[in-house]
Amino acid sequence: MHYLFRTFIQYSLASEGVDLKKKELRKKEWRIIREISWNDFKLKYNRSVLGFVWSFIKPLLMLLTLYIVFHVLFKWNIPHYELFLLLGIILWNFFSEATSNGMNALISKQSLIKKIFFRRRILIISSCITDVISLVLNIIVFLLFMLAFGMGFSSYNLMFLLYFAEIFILALGMSYGLSALYIKYRDMKHIWDVLLQIGFWITPIVYAVSTFPQKYVNLIMLNPLARIINDSRDAFIFHYIPSLKHLAITIVLCLVIYFIGFWIFRKISPYFAEKI
Repeated sequence: MHYLFRTFIQYSLASEGVDLKKKELRKKEWRIIREISWNDFKLKYNRSVLGFVWSFIKPLLMLLTLYIVFHVLFKWNIPHYELFLLLGIILWNFFSEATSNGMNALISKQSLIKKIFFRRRILIISSCITDVISLVLNIIVFLLFMLAFGMGFSSYNLMFLLYFAEIFILALGMSYGLSALYIKYRDMKHIWDVLLQIGFWITPIVYAVSTFPQKYVNLIMLNPLARIINDSRDAFIFHYIPSLKHLAITIVLCLVIYFIGFWIFRKISPYFAEKI
């Protein structure tokens, strides 16, 4: 923490034209982001007996519950349903936690905002990267499950790098907008919690999109997260790459949400200090 505070002081001075050039300033920014992200990740499981193992246990317990309900009891016949469901849960959990933590990032670091001048978006980026660490660990667990169920790796899996970038851009853009709105309207936390509960069931996590009539599929696919989850399953499980048009639409949707969120953040940011 001492190193982090010292880096913030140096960055604050540099932002006011003291000492550092633009290139060095960016290095300081990324150093701050790295330090905050790693510190937050360690604090997330501080004084927990199992530590970061909880980041694996939570999705696995959720997998077990939903698998029993939908595959064993309802007998949904989806190929490799355990992997299908696990990947959906992992990606949904990342989006849910990244946006919820990103929304709270400014409030939780309000002492820094009041005392030191720095670009506030650093806190949002750091918060999302903290959850990226958990996502990477969970994807490693998913790959191990793939091997355990007799599925090898293929070149199709590499497409996930694109989907990884898409879901990060989507979560970061949502976090920008939510964090700014949360500063102004404290009801946003409760509203977002409700929307996430609804979102879990209207996003194809426990079911396949193909089970719905085409007119509903088009509606579901307006949700970029649904597209990312569906495409990720195609890359890992079904060895399929969608058309360039499909990929382009997903990227455009993620970028539009990102820029809207960033615009909201920039619009409200001058009032952060007084609102907090």
